[in-house]
Amino acid sequence: MEDLNHPGADLFGIHGQGRTFINAAYMSPKPVVALDAMESTLRRMASPDFGADEFFNPLERIRELLARVVGGQPGSFSLTGSASFGMAILAWNLRTDADALVGGRRRILGVDGQFPSNVQTWKRLLEHGFELILVPGGAGATERLIQQIDGRTALVAVAPLSWTDGVRLDVDLICQIAARAGALSLLDVTQSAGVDKVIDADHPVDLVVGAGYKWLLGPYGTGFIRMKSELQERLEPLEANWKNFEGSSDFNRLNEYSDGWASLAAKFDHGESSAFVRLAGWQAGLETILNLGLESISDHATDFARTVAEGLDQSRFEMSLLESGRQANHLFRVAPRDSSSFEELSASLEAASISVSLRNGGWRLSPHVYNGGRDVERFLEVLC
Repeated sequence: MEDLNHPGADLFGIHGQGRTFINAAYMSPKPVVALDAMESTLRRMASPDFGADEFFNPLERIRELLARVVGGQPGSFSLTGSASFGMAILAWNLRTDADALVGGRRRILGVDGQFPSNVQTWKRLLEHGFELILVPGGAGATERLIQQIDGRTALVAVAPLSWTDGVRLDVDLICQIAARAGALSLLDVTQSAGVDKVIDADHPVDLVVGAGYKWLLGPYGTGFIRMKSELQERLEPLEANWKNFEGSSDFNRLNEYSDGWASLAAKFDHGESSAFVRLAGWQAGLETILNLGLESISDHATDFARTVAEGLDQSRFEMSLLESGRQANHLFRVAPRDSSSFEELSASLEAASISVSLRNGGWRLSPHVYNGGRDVERFLEVLC
């Protein structure tokens, strides 16, 4: 299995720590250059003489990088610190100005089993006249969701793939149908951006949100929202942070209290979005993704998944179908056919210092370029 090793593995410092980490969907190990960038910036805190431009220039650089990795235009990206903050922006506007935003529509659609933030956010609107419908997940979820989209639909809020087992939705079709029905659409790309295909600016989706600490190789506390320009104009931000207003880069004029936004992207940036250490690490992480190439990362994950499937005892274990077209190969689930063995095998994996995520009676594997043939061997050795 040596040919499974990726040359990009050397960019990460995870090897030599005595642990097999097949868990990027939980929290990604950071590239060495990102760790160095954060450490260097942190040491500057001993004498924190950050200039005014250092509050703003890194933000614009992150927007440029996100546009290349996620897809879209730099001016459509705001920095939020989390995916849920981006959802909250839309939820607040639906709560306070629903008639102007979606007319009389009050139905929100999603998929049962999607990440809690993408459910709990909308549940808070139930007491404000909205209805939340979650169609069953798994095979056929796309079709079930589409059947629910009609003139009552205000919003379709989903993710391109399931965070527990990687089963895909046809979000291109879903967003197209939502747009034709006059409904808004929101995609949470936390488990796809940075490894999956980009979502171009002309995609019918209205809002895209994501966390940065998984496949986007950023530190915890990074995230974004991407909006269409008409929504940037119409929606109101959750905060009125000093830095988001016109002229704020001139610290000598801050008390002029400008009413204009620095830009439509800055309008929705969360407070203290210039967090120097986090942005230094995230910039280096995003640049690493571009240097590796999305296709290279994705292809390696597919090769890893195929190698696991080839070595798996199919009589004892089941695994997501690799060639189904509805399965992400960078995030997949292996489960024992005899469910009574799950806890014992999970304990054995932990004892062997193999990091995977326990999800719904199975193990979620999410490989990156730092995972090679030896990682597959160690995982299979425990199961066998």
